[in-house]
Amino acid sequence: MKNQSPIDQQAQLFGEIFLLSNRLQIIGDSYLEEITTKQWFLMVIIERFGEYHPTLSEVAKELGSSRQNLKQIALKLQNKGFLTIDKDAKDSRVVRLSLTKKSGQFWAGREEQDKEFIKSLFSGVPANEIEVMLRGFSQVFSNIHKIGEKYSE
Repeated sequence: MKNQSPIDQQAQLFGEIFLLSNRLQIIGDSYLEEITTKQWFLMVIIERFGEYHPTLSEVAKELGSSRQNLKQIALKLQNKGFLTIDKDAKDSRVVRLSLTKKSGQFWAGREEQDKEFIKSLFSGVPANEIEVMLRGFSQVFSNIHKIGEKYSE
C-alpha cells in the first residue's frame, strides 16, 4: 500500500467505502433481527428531530434519499408498528412521520447490547485514528454536498 500513488489510495478507499457499507448492512440486518439497518437509520433520523414530527421530505433530505424510497421504508416500519405516517392537520399534502411507543420500547431494551456491538466494531482502532476518520469523513461529506450541487444544476 505504501507504493500506491495518492489517487490510487483514494480510489481504493472509494471502493472500500462501498464494501464496508454492504458488509455493515448485512451484519446489521442480522444483528437487529426485527428491523433492517435502513429502517434503523430512518428511526434514528426521526428521533433526532425530538418532539417535532418531521415531514417525509425533511427526513428524505436528512437521509439523502428520494421521497419514494423513504416512503417504502416508512411503510414497512408502520406495518411493524414502529412509526406512524399521518397527513398534516393543516395541509393534507404534507405527510408527517412519528415514532411509536413500540419503537421506544424496542430501543430501550437494546441499549447495553448496542453499546457492545459498537465497541466490538471499533475494537483495536485507537482513539486518535477514530478522530482522524471522523474528520476525514466530515470533509468527504462536505465534498459530496458540493459535487451534488454541481450535478443537480
